Amino acid sequence: MNTEIPPNQLLSQVNQFWSLLDDMAESSPQSYQKFIQRHLEEGREFMSPPDPHLCLQTKILDPEEHMLFINICGWKRVPCPESDGHPVPLIAGKLKDTSDGAVISIAYSPEVLAKADKDPTEQDQLIRLAMKYIEQHHKVPLCHSYRVAPFNLKGTIQQMRNALQATGVKPEKTKEKTQDDPDRSLLEQLKNMAVKGEDKEEPKKPLEITNKTKPKVGLIEVISSTELNEEEPLPSPQHELSVMKDNSGNPQTIILMAQLQGVCSISSCDLNVSKDDLMLEVPGKYRLHLDLPELVNEETVTAKYHKANGTLTVTMTLL
Repeated sequence: MNTEIPPNQLLSQVNQFWSLLDDMAESSPQSYQKFIQRHLEEGREFMSPPDPHLCLQTKILDPEEHMLFINICGWKRVPCPESDGHPVPLIAGKLKDTSDGAVISIAYSPEVLAKADKDPTEQDQLIRLAMKYIEQHHKVPLCHSYRVAPFNLKGTIQQMRNALQATGVKPEKTKEKTQDDPDRSLLEQLKNMAVKGEDKEEPKKPLEITNKTKPKVGLIEVISSTELNEEEPLPSPQHELSVMKDNSGNPQTIILMAQLQGVCSISSCDLNVSKDDLMLEVPGKYRLHLDLPELVNEETVTAKYHKANGTLTVTMTLL
């Protein structure tokens, strides 16, 4: 069913929204400030990046047996199941091969993970949902025995976040139900406040997991995956990575030189450097991910763009 709002109706709603905000700002400045602050806080919380929760070790059995690390993460963009009979939502990154095994990151709602932490059986079922997803979507048989690793993340936090955020998932809010109207929109909230006034702050109900029973194995809702949201990969720019040494032969700095033809300024580049890897992105043009040969000091990284020859120079001091 097509639920897209017609442009004229959308414009009318936007105009009505701003009109109600203006009226509230004049008639009840305190309520206006509370309303804006509450939604800013909710927005910041919702846009926060995924965080590591635990890491699993198992094996891919075919075509060649090798280790698999599954990073189970919490991400506020992943909603809780709507009810006992609804699927458990998840977001998954790519299955990536490394020198010591394959790695994949899978995110659940933090509320779902917090509840599972209190019940080993429920935690086991969430783990098996993740394994089932990998078998179904990557067409690989897994060993169904696993162990929880002594560390909570395989790889770096930045690598995990890049893997999940690169899926292109559109944020989907979990519905927060209120006593008087469980599904009201932002516009409806404003209308209600304009009529009733907001003399005191509306009590906020925390997100709750409505499941009263254990998640059902195989009941999975995939919000996004690389298979379902396939995009043409961006090319890597021509680049050279050099390790500079002092007179004694000790490594001192790492220098990356990347040719970014067609880039007007450094403001067009998105550069992220962690202790052991580097991610460079120019939206719509280039994407470069490198594992660094030495650990670097993230605080001392400098970058300069030479517009004349289209060269970006990134200098990283070693730890």
